[in-house]
Amino acid sequence: MTETIPKRRIVRDAGLKREDFEEINRRRRPHNRLGFTYQLTFVRLFNRLPKTEPLELVEEILSYVATHLNLSNNLFTDYQNRRPTISEHQARIIEYLGLNRYNKKTALLLQEFLFEQSCRLEQTTALEVRAREFLKEHRILEPAEGTLSRFVTEQRVHAREHIFSRIMATVPEAVSQQLEALLELEEEEIVSPLQKIKVNPRKPSPKAMLALIKKLELIEATGILAVDLSWLNRNYQRALFHRVRKSSVHALKRLVKPHRLASLVCFLHQSYRDAIDQAVDMFDKLMTHVNSRAEKDLEKAMQQQKKMFHKSVELSRYVAEILLDLSLSADEKITRIVEKYPEEELQTLVDETAEWISGKKSHKFHLVMKRFSYLRQFTPTFLNALEFVKDSEQSDCLQALDVLKEINNSTKRKLPEDTPTEFVPKKLVPFVMNNGEINKQAWECSLLLKLQEEIKAGNVYIQDSKRFGNFEDYLMPEIEWIAMRETFFQKAGLPLNSDEVPSYLECHLDQAYDRFLERSTQNKEITFDDNGWHLSSDSTPEFDDSTKCELERFRYWLSKKMRTVRLPELLIEVDNQLHFTCHFTTPSHRDKRSPETVCRMLATIMAHGCNIGLHTMETLTVGLSYQQLKRVSDWQITPESQRQSLATLVSGISSLDVSLRWGEGRTSASDGQRFAYPRKQLQQTYSTKFSDFALEFYSFVADNYAPFYSTPIECQERDAAYVLDGLLYNESDLDLEEHYTDTHGYTEVNFAAFAMLGKRFCPRIRNHRSQHIYRINPDRDYGPLTKWVSRTDRTISPSHIAEQWDRMGRFYASLQAGHTTASVALKRLVGYSKKNQFYCANRDFGRVFKTEFLLDYLTQPLLRQRIRRGLLKVEELHQLARDIFYAKRGRISAREIHQQINSCSCLTLIAACVIYWQAKEITRVLKQHDPSAEQFDPSLIAHISPIGWENIILYGEYRLDPSLIK
Repeated sequence: MTETIPKRRIVRDAGLKREDFEEINRRRRPHNRLGFTYQLTFVRLFNRLPKTEPLELVEEILSYVATHLNLSNNLFTDYQNRRPTISEHQARIIEYLGLNRYNKKTALLLQEFLFEQSCRLEQTTALEVRAREFLKEHRILEPAEGTLSRFVTEQRVHAREHIFSRIMATVPEAVSQQLEALLELEEEEIVSPLQKIKVNPRKPSPKAMLALIKKLELIEATGILAVDLSWLNRNYQRALFHRVRKSSVHALKRLVKPHRLASLVCFLHQSYRDAIDQAVDMFDKLMTHVNSRAEKDLEKAMQQQKKMFHKSVELSRYVAEILLDLSLSADEKITRIVEKYPEEELQTLVDETAEWISGKKSHKFHLVMKRFSYLRQFTPTFLNALEFVKDSEQSDCLQALDVLKEINNSTKRKLPEDTPTEFVPKKLVPFVMNNGEINKQAWECSLLLKLQEEIKAGNVYIQDSKRFGNFEDYLMPEIEWIAMRETFFQKAGLPLNSDEVPSYLECHLDQAYDRFLERSTQNKEITFDDNGWHLSSDSTPEFDDSTKCELERFRYWLSKKMRTVRLPELLIEVDNQLHFTCHFTTPSHRDKRSPETVCRMLATIMAHGCNIGLHTMETLTVGLSYQQLKRVSDWQITPESQRQSLATLVSGISSLDVSLRWGEGRTSASDGQRFAYPRKQLQQTYSTKFSDFALEFYSFVADNYAPFYSTPIECQERDAAYVLDGLLYNESDLDLEEHYTDTHGYTEVNFAAFAMLGKRFCPRIRNHRSQHIYRINPDRDYGPLTKWVSRTDRTISPSHIAEQWDRMGRFYASLQAGHTTASVALKRLVGYSKKNQFYCANRDFGRVFKTEFLLDYLTQPLLRQRIRRGLLKVEELHQLARDIFYAKRGRISAREIHQQINSCSCLTLIAACVIYWQAKEITRVLKQHDPSAEQFDPSLIAHISPIGWENIILYGEYRLDPSLIK
């Protein structure tokens, strides 16, 4: 077996129990006890019997078993030669564990399950994982090697034929002809209609919005939306969507008709929903642009009128002084003012200031209205193309929206007398209402701004949208939730019955206050005054001079002993040990890896991860063509295979003994890193901190330095919504319990999410003194904190949390199960207004755990140190990533979102390879070290980072040929 098994995985999934030793001790001879225990642990871990000719050996399991039995590993050699005993032990283990052998009956059950799953998942690897989970859950031993892969392949083919034929049967002939026409080039056309649908908008603009709407109309014209796909799993739809997106027209024509039509149907359905999301996103960006441009113009005008403002202030001050002088008569006051400021000058000031008090410069909304013609270029088409639906009782703009649509579609220019105006904010009423009449231009601008706000708040949703759709679509079916409800709450350690929630939360929060009050009396780092609490800065733990010298000597010694390696050679060496590239091939080809195939994959990974690009990589490497690299990039390096490959690397890092010195893989941290992104794309946003247009790669790293997830996001988006994505959707075997972020990764809803999922959220919140703490029990004594928790708005009523308890559990269980993406759902939830009961319940539930965290943070220096260390490890990873992503000055050139994901994931893959190689190299140096020659303190390894070395040559090689010099 090439897979290395981390010790904690053995302990977690197959650890020996008390009752096991009674069964083990029935074997008299030591080698029999060792062999029986080895097979017992092996079966628990892999849910299959080890191969017997010869007996399959996993060193990590043998070492674990030998240590617990206090026996020598060498005894296993005697056991391996006793085949009758091995078979007898296997039969007893099956009986002892209550397992079923794989037979015709269980094979039929597996086939039925795989067929059902194959109708939901398209990826072979994911199906194999589900099959193994099914067998383990039903206590069925896995079949012989190759049988499972064969079953998956067979059922995948049957499911595809079933899906294709079912879709084919529901597609009318007229629609079928329309689909075929998408693949044909019209006269004097350069690209096919299908290619036009594939093209995504670049920079947000009215022209790009109209192109998006045209795409929606083109898809609608095919009649494809009448084909019902509600029965087909969305994951499968997305898989077929990506297949069409990557395929050329000629490749699609080569497919058999059922396959081709089914793929096109799914592609158009998904493209339609994506285009709606892009249209809403673009509408938001255009409205934000109009608003921010109005603010900038107003600020610019104020800068240009500095002189006038200064003079007006001087005049106001002088007039006020004259008026307050009681020794002067009224006539004398007027005379003095006129003497100081002549009538003409006063009139000029009055005229100039009038424009700022009640004129066109009195409010930025005047400048928004000035761009009315710009908004009219796209808003009528945008509003007509989408269907807006009221999601709550809070929204009052849809009636006005219907009136606007009716006017846009008719020849009318005036608003009817009963035009709704309830949606207009109070500050904009003077602009909209003028002497009892409605200003249409102001009314429409106000309505568009309100619509933008309502979509963000979730009070209005858009039909057929993914990101802005109905919130109920984010919840798993009621039947699925009922089946897992009890397990979900028990795993999180939360009450199952909603009636128990108030008492549970009150007790939980009271215990947190008790711990705080007990520790605060002995904690000199925290003090209180009228302005709040003060936490003195933590002193960085420092070594004494002798330890510092010893650490520097150890680092220098390691740097001299460690090898220098080029990046391509490093990747090859890591792949030889872990075979992480096998996930980029089909299961049938994994045992037939050839050097040429591996080289193509590694070259493609470097092309994306080092930002070199496929064209440049072709010129830098010998024997590789652009077409070969492009084929690997499009069809083999998929998001699913990248996650599986990264999981293999994470497992490799965790299995090394040296990594345990840095952490056990139970805590993690995440943060974003920005890269310049100069292309005109919809995802392009300006970063004031970065002083350039940028894209952010949001990365996660465990305490043992294993990077286990990354994703690209817009730099203006808050990181908080993406924190759960990394914890829920990584495929590593890390058992993470605690997670650290900075302020951008923190929201009160995140505290609720982590509590619901049975994990601890520990953000490093900037200016924690400004954070509010809360109470539930108003009758208890809160000591020095009484002043800050006694206000009415700091008291939580857990009754409304109890009312939403079941729905909250269902919501977070849906995120955990992948029914919807956590980042999408959380962004919608956080955007809700304070009047939304579900949002308020989540917020207040999060406030309970936020208060507990703040109380612990203030009184536990070790917690603060853990958070700081965790975030520093992310920063170290970012420094390495910056060096790896060196080409094109680190400026991202990928246009499409899937290309950005490739760059981000391949960068993380390379970083993980570097960390694994460095950790492995440190292990090699320490093992070969002769203690008698030079002694070092083993505890110093904890202060050595696998990222902080310069022995890896990340860049290419330059060859200077002397024969060319004349």
